[in-house]
Amino acid sequence: MNDQETKKKIKPDELVRAEHLIDEGKYDDALQIMKYFEEKGERTLHDIVSCHLLKCELLLQQDLYENTIQLAEQTYKESLGLGKNLLTVDALLLKANALVFSFTFDKTLDIIEHAEELLNTLTEELPIDYKQREAYLAFVKGWFYGYQNNADRALELFEHSLALGKEIGFKNQIGYSILSIAWMQSVFKGEMDQALKNAKRGSALAEERNNKYIIAFSFNVLGAVYSMRGEIDHSIRFYEQSLVLFKELNNKHRMAAVLSNLGGFYKMKGELDRALECLEQALAIRYERGNLRDIASAYDFLIQISIEKGDLERAKQFFQELEKIINQLKDKQFNLMYFFNKALILKESHRSRNQFKAEELFKQILEDEDLDIEIKVRTLLNLCELLLVELRKTNDLEVLDEIEPLIDQLSDIAEKSQSYWILCENHLIQAKLSLLTFNMKKAKRFLTQALQIAERFGLNQLAVKITNENEELLTKLELWEKLKDQNAPMSDRMELARLDEKILKMIQNTTELTAQVTEEKVAIYKEKKICLVCRGEVLRFSYICKCGAIYCGNCARALTDLENVCWACEVQIDYSKPVKSYKEESEIAKSKEKVRKI
Repeated sequence: MNDQETKKKIKPDELVRAEHLIDEGKYDDALQIMKYFEEKGERTLHDIVSCHLLKCELLLQQDLYENTIQLAEQTYKESLGLGKNLLTVDALLLKANALVFSFTFDKTLDIIEHAEELLNTLTEELPIDYKQREAYLAFVKGWFYGYQNNADRALELFEHSLALGKEIGFKNQIGYSILSIAWMQSVFKGEMDQALKNAKRGSALAEERNNKYIIAFSFNVLGAVYSMRGEIDHSIRFYEQSLVLFKELNNKHRMAAVLSNLGGFYKMKGELDRALECLEQALAIRYERGNLRDIASAYDFLIQISIEKGDLERAKQFFQELEKIINQLKDKQFNLMYFFNKALILKESHRSRNQFKAEELFKQILEDEDLDIEIKVRTLLNLCELLLVELRKTNDLEVLDEIEPLIDQLSDIAEKSQSYWILCENHLIQAKLSLLTFNMKKAKRFLTQALQIAERFGLNQLAVKITNENEELLTKLELWEKLKDQNAPMSDRMELARLDEKILKMIQNTTELTAQVTEEKVAIYKEKKICLVCRGEVLRFSYICKCGAIYCGNCARALTDLENVCWACEVQIDYSKPVKSYKEESEIAKSKEKVRKI
């Protein structure tokens, strides 16, 4: 390498100082230095391109994606004057990163592949410089595949990015990669324990590096992981910490997103005034940014909160504002959001005519083949609630036949989501639905499955909740038998099952339902070696039934203690033990109750 090339590689002192200021979150000071640097004379093209790339990184940390894309495109064109160069790779990857996080995927993979092809021609570059770009390439590519729902490929790429980052001591990339792994493990894979470990590691690294944006991002990831584990108080704590930092960084995009999340969590906790306060703050920021889609989403949430507070008039006011935004957007998915909220307001009316209109609207929404998953889930849950109201009033079991296909649709969504917290909540709902037809066996199986999933994936708080539900069912078995003998009205059954309360909780949390065992699932889980009960991968000890159903060791033992038969074919599991009936379990429960009283 000659002297000219060596000088070209050295980053000017001004840009080094600006880089440190960006790490500290002092964006205005960094911009001032870069402005001075651009205005002074005797700058090489390499220096100009380096300065513009640093600006792109600053814009990315402010989540100003459109600005980043524009400047990265300009910088890419400038960098072409340098010939084949790593800075051209940087410009392409920064543009691709901004496109991915703005959910613009049409040409993103082409840009990533262009960067990769160019990088492959620059192998003569310094190993550290080359591997730094290779690590960033894997990171950007990982998020692209993550948002394409290919979590396994995304994790492979993040692991590769992490390995390269460690090899060259690229600490920022190490932190981002570990946190991205944690996000993917929790949100897309349901590997909660490992996700939490990685989120804590990433957060510690961010603190050590003293990069304010990565620290704020790490709190966001920790909040997301804890929310997926069902530990809402922990989640709120970390989201509030991230909010403080994003305010310091003046990152309006992240502030609004965090406030929306906090609004959702306070809603789940029943703190509706606090939820409303967070969401109104988020709305104000979104108006300031002028993104109509974000504004519409905020009104969507505010309508739900107002309805839960019993303030139908305010919900109607928010709906009128939503209508104005929807008319400007002219977007199919947002039109469906509009009709959903219209149905929601009609549903709250005490008049049967309006509730019938709401039911018809919900059904029309479900007919749309391109329906957004979130709206679909909320529509199915609200339609279930309307049908349960009808069931309570009419005592007509045919209404359950209408609910069943809705449950099936929710089941399919939950299977694809692979959210184990949600799967557990689903099984609690399905257990209560089984009680309405006095199917004690089915109800007990759903509770068992929920408990096995919670224990397998470290959802400790939820496991305690399910255990309590199970014990409550055991103590009420005799009462359920009496209701069955008396052919009790549906209202009495629903009151004992507390089903209305559970469905309402599901609507508040916007969760999904999952399916029970079918022959098709036996075949699928056999091929993938997935336990039929807890949905976890069977790695070592297992029980394989003659019918092909596979159970991990823990679930096989749980089933043996429960009823000692395979759930798919009803064949006895352990021939050294008897098959247990639910009558026997009822007697055991009554004996335990007598002992407690003594």
